[in-house]
Amino acid sequence: MNGGLRARIFALVVIWGWLPALAGLVWGLAKLLLPKAGQTCALALQRWFLPEWSLTALTPQTWLWIAASLIITAVVFAGIASEGAGRGGAVPAMAALLALLVLVWPFPVALWDNDKDAGRHYNSATVFHVPDLDRPPGSMTDLMRSLRPGDGRECDRLGGHDVRACIKQDTAVSALRWEARTSSLAAARTAMNEAASPVQRVDVMDSTLTYLWGEAENTGRWSALLDGSGDNRPLYGVAEWDGTVNAARVCRFTGGYRIDRAFGGVGRNSLRDLLAERHPGLIYDDTDIWGYCEGERPVIVIPAQRQIRYAQRTVKTAGGVLVLRGSASGRPIVEHRPRVRPGELPGPAYSISLVRAQRDATQWAAGREHRRESSFGFEPSSFETQSANPGEYLLRGSDKRLYYVTPLTPRGSKSQALIAYGVAPADQSDSGRLNRYDVYVLADDDPLVASLGTLRARAVAHISGPSSPYPNFLNSGGELQEFVPMGGGAWRVYGVQDGRTAFYIDLSVSGRDRPKTVSSAQREPEAEEEAGERAGGECGRPLRELTDRQLADCLGEFADELRRRSAGGR
Repeated sequence: MNGGLRARIFALVVIWGWLPALAGLVWGLAKLLLPKAGQTCALALQRWFLPEWSLTALTPQTWLWIAASLIITAVVFAGIASEGAGRGGAVPAMAALLALLVLVWPFPVALWDNDKDAGRHYNSATVFHVPDLDRPPGSMTDLMRSLRPGDGRECDRLGGHDVRACIKQDTAVSALRWEARTSSLAAARTAMNEAASPVQRVDVMDSTLTYLWGEAENTGRWSALLDGSGDNRPLYGVAEWDGTVNAARVCRFTGGYRIDRAFGGVGRNSLRDLLAERHPGLIYDDTDIWGYCEGERPVIVIPAQRQIRYAQRTVKTAGGVLVLRGSASGRPIVEHRPRVRPGELPGPAYSISLVRAQRDATQWAAGREHRRESSFGFEPSSFETQSANPGEYLLRGSDKRLYYVTPLTPRGSKSQALIAYGVAPADQSDSGRLNRYDVYVLADDDPLVASLGTLRARAVAHISGPSSPYPNFLNSGGELQEFVPMGGGAWRVYGVQDGRTAFYIDLSVSGRDRPKTVSSAQREPEAEEEAGERAGGECGRPLRELTDRQLADCLGEFADELRRRSAGGR
């Protein structure tokens, strides 16, 4: 073998082999040292270069690397040819021509449709509901300008754009009813943090806060994981709080229920590494994790996802559910359920992060032009009361099934009018399939269209009125948080003070129904005790010594006491 041929072979190996070799080395080291990092690395390589390691579905990044490698090949071989008195000049020309072809055709095609392909995937399970196909809501105009006949069963019409859009005519939204929680997310977070506070290096995983419904109507409890950290503090337990007592109940990972690892752990204390090692094809977000107490035994549930190939990119789909239980040895018992039916678990079986991806993908239903120019689509409200929890509320329907429910506003608009509802089943999951996502769009003149600003004004007027049991609530640092839909134009908002739910108010969009205030059970004795202390404290001083604020507070307390005595007949 002459020197020129050896130089060409060496050049080809370096140009085309350095990136695969580097990627393989990083992946191998990561997998050997940290299984979770190895899993992340493998999925990232598939996402960026080879979806599901297939050579038939190259990403835009792969085509760009091919074009760059061809250009480098042309330059290097041209230099070798010039040193060899002009021999081998065909290789540089061929490499340059191929690079040009790649940059002209497969690269721009893969790049142009890459983001739209994600919309195509997530919209494949979405159904838009409108009350009248001939007079569509204004928010649906861009989608319904050019329609095709539907299948007559699931879809009455199909969108005319290159992203599938299934449209159905019905008024099913008017019949939807949901049970609302009896306490707010903020109050649950406070109770959970107090449950974790006695233990060093144990913290509440805020992202795991989940509301689990009880057997009776309008009953339930919040749950959250109490997670360990570092290299020697394992999972501590699952905290549950029903909203009626001050302290959360904790079932611990101890005795025969031990799990000697933690999501926040490192090294041999990492539960994430163990799950990645046992189930490398399953992924999850922290918001998907939740737990519950099975008697005294803590159980962790993770609605999982799978990364799959779609066109020339990767997308995510359902991956079933991972159920984790402890053991006497401390080694977790991990069960993978590819299929979960309603009622098999007390909480969600479908990934909340998948629902959010499906909701965000609705903006593609009318095509790229209307997504960019007209901002077609829907998004959660950014109103101040919703800042901590804008959507994907886990609610129980009248059929006793669990749903993710999100009130939606028009995308790209300052309007806070809630003109649609996104609803997805939360209690079932089939690995490899997306759950159906229903978008119920209200008519422009539908009385169920809600304005959070108007609802808040009504709630403020009610709670500040002369007949309110909490007339000084807002003036003393209280806040109204989290309007949650109950269907039929009914909403519930929570009064939160010092991180606790003092009461909730049920009110209607129409304003015809009088708002109803329900006090939280754990606050009533505290309110009475506080009133007694104030009556014997600052309110017992001479009036001229009181500030305006103290005088107003005392007047409110005296009025509250009179109302309590009148109601109690004394």
